[in-house]
Amino acid sequence: MSKHISIVGIGMGNPNLLTKEARCALLEAELIIGAKRMRGTLPKNCKGQYLETSDGKEILTMIEQAEGDHIAICMSGDSGFFSGTKGILSMLEKKYEVQIMAGISSISYLSAKSGISWQDACIVSLHGRKENWIQAVKTHEKTFLVMGGSLRTIVEKLCLAHLEECMLTIGIRLSYPDEKIVTAMASELMEKEERLDELDHALSVLFIMNEQAACKTASFGISDEEFIRGQAPMTKSEGRAVTMSRLHLKENAIAYDIGAGTGSVSIEMAAQAWRGSVYAIESSSRALELLRANREKFMADNLEIVEGNAPDALLPLPAPDTVFIGGSRREKEGILKGVLSKNARVHIVMNLISLESLGEVLELVKKYHLENMEITQITAVRGREIAGQHLMDGQNPVFIVSMDGSGF
Repeated sequence: MSKHISIVGIGMGNPNLLTKEARCALLEAELIIGAKRMRGTLPKNCKGQYLETSDGKEILTMIEQAEGDHIAICMSGDSGFFSGTKGILSMLEKKYEVQIMAGISSISYLSAKSGISWQDACIVSLHGRKENWIQAVKTHEKTFLVMGGSLRTIVEKLCLAHLEECMLTIGIRLSYPDEKIVTAMASELMEKEERLDELDHALSVLFIMNEQAACKTASFGISDEEFIRGQAPMTKSEGRAVTMSRLHLKENAIAYDIGAGTGSVSIEMAAQAWRGSVYAIESSSRALELLRANREKFMADNLEIVEGNAPDALLPLPAPDTVFIGGSRREKEGILKGVLSKNARVHIVMNLISLESLGEVLELVKKYHLENMEITQITAVRGREIAGQHLMDGQNPVFIVSMDGSGF
């Protein structure tokens, strides 16, 4: 007889909140596998052996070695909500009969307790992830954060981002006897440090209401003056706007900014791809200092700074969906080969200022069979006042070239 595996969502921790289906599966199981803290969530009359682990390979080994036919794997909260179900299922479903059982998630529980509707909320998990959650709060009226860090840090960032009027509902140790649910404005919590420390707990979820949220459509157009600039090169706002329109970034994109300079494009990319990751590659120590300062100023948690020269610095990075090349140090061909080796259909945008560079890129487009090429030349003209008169100053023209890998 083949083994029957139940992947059980056990809720937040209170055994009384287990679904009837989950309770029956745990009572019937001859082997129960889960993390250490989950042992206390089991019904009192469970007779199965309990083995502690959350590692997928260890779970697979335990199942293979188990003598019983009924095995339950415990997942915190709901089995389909930021859990390990997907990874474990891929290892088990070809070999065993697997049934997945829902549980009550921390978000659905907090919503019910607080009278919050959440069908229109943005949900962000900070457990082991670097997402630009500030951007989510700016563009969504309702945001849930599944906590993975300090509440103090989150409140501080909200206030620094001028979101201090957001209303926060904090759920701590939900479903346990010492459960706490507190609602307060971000600015109020910043003024009461003792209260903030008291509410800082690993087992917590946070709901943020931002009634002043902007349109949910991601936008770009940060003014040049907003950036910490120094003397490092920076893509100006006019060129940056066209560049961003050519990048076609998705919110979960993996993207590179090669030759990032001060990070003006990197910051805008990180805001658009707020659920993804942006890797800013730069070698100049002066530019790296400004890049780090701008990442901190704009709270771009999903922006990773990579010190080094492309293409060598690209080797350890994950395969990109989109690549912007603003500075190549005469390594255009090496960089193209590097990104195409990672993703043969990668979308690439390059900014060039000389005709020679454009000619070189056109030859590379032919050599590497790149597709869907578009070339745009822009020249921005800015007005300035001198002695009561207004004059127009032209900036250097820029070629913006976009293309796609052909898959070869």
